[in-house]
Amino acid sequence: MATQAKEEPKANPYNKNKDWHTSDEKEFVSADSAFFNKPKEDKVEATETNSEETPVKETASKNQPYKKPDYKKRYDDLKSHYDKKLNEFKSREKTLIEEAANTSKQNYKAPKTAEELEEFKKQYPDVYDVVETVSQIKSGESIKSLEDKISSLEKREIEILQREAESRLLSKHPDFDDIRNSEDFHSWAKEQPESIQDWIYNNADDADLASRALDLFKKDLNIDTSSKAKKSSSAKSKKSAADMVSTKTTSVDPKQEKIWTEREIANMSIQEFDKYEEEIGKAIHEGRVVK
Repeated sequence: MATQAKEEPKANPYNKNKDWHTSDEKEFVSADSAFFNKPKEDKVEATETNSEETPVKETASKNQPYKKPDYKKRYDDLKSHYDKKLNEFKSREKTLIEEAANTSKQNYKAPKTAEELEEFKKQYPDVYDVVETVSQIKSGESIKSLEDKISSLEKREIEILQREAESRLLSKHPDFDDIRNSEDFHSWAKEQPESIQDWIYNNADDADLASRALDLFKKDLNIDTSSKAKKSSSAKSKKSAADMVSTKTTSVDPKQEKIWTEREIANMSIQEFDKYEEEIGKAIHEGRVVK
C-alpha cells in the first residue's frame, strides 16, 4: 500500500503579526481584561511611591497650627492703597485743571470785529448759539426796561404840558374852572362843529385853541368878561396892598408865594417835579404861573 504524504497545516497569513504568537506571553487575568495591557512594573512602583508620599505631606500639613486670617490688616492695607491712589488722582486732576485754565487765559482772545465774530461762529457754533440766545434775552430785558422808563417819562411830560397849558388858559380866562364845570358850556360845545369840539375835548396841551373856544362860548352867550377881569385884578391889588404892613420906620414884606414860570417847570427833572407837584398845582389854580 502506498503511504499517503501528510500535509502540514499552513499558517493563516492574517494571524502573522498577532501578539499571541510572541514568546512573551501575557499573564491571563480574566476574560474581561483580555484586550487591556497590564501596566508595567516601573509605573506601578512609581504610583506606589507617590501614594506612599501623599499621606506624609497630609500628615505634615495637619500638624501645622491653624492661623486665623487677619481681616483688619487686609482692610487697612486696602484702605491705605485706596487713599494713596485717590490723593494721586486728585492732585493730577488739580494740576490738569490749572494747566487748562492758564492755557485758556493765554490763548483765548474775545472776538471784537465782525470778521473775528464770524470765525468764532464757524469754530464754535454751539457756543455761539448759546451766547446769541443769552444776548437776545438780555437785550429784550433792557428794551423792556427802557420802554417802561420812556413810557413813564412821556406820561410825566404830558402831565407837565397839560399843567402849563392850564396855567396859560387860566391867565387868559380866570373863570375857566367855573366854565368847564357848567352844563351850559357842554351843551354849547355839543352844538359846535367837530373841529371846535376837538379844541375842547381832544386838546391836551394847546392853550391857544382852548382859549379860542372859550372866547366863542362867551361871545355866543353874551358873557361880559371885562367885569370878571376887573374883579380878579382888584382882588389881587387888595391882597397885595394888605400884604404890605408898615411899622414905624420899617416896612415888612411878608413871605410871598412863589411865581412859577412855564420854562422853569418844563426844565424840572422827574424828582423835582414830584417834590413840587402840589405847590405847582396850587400855583396854577391861583394864577402864579407865567410865561
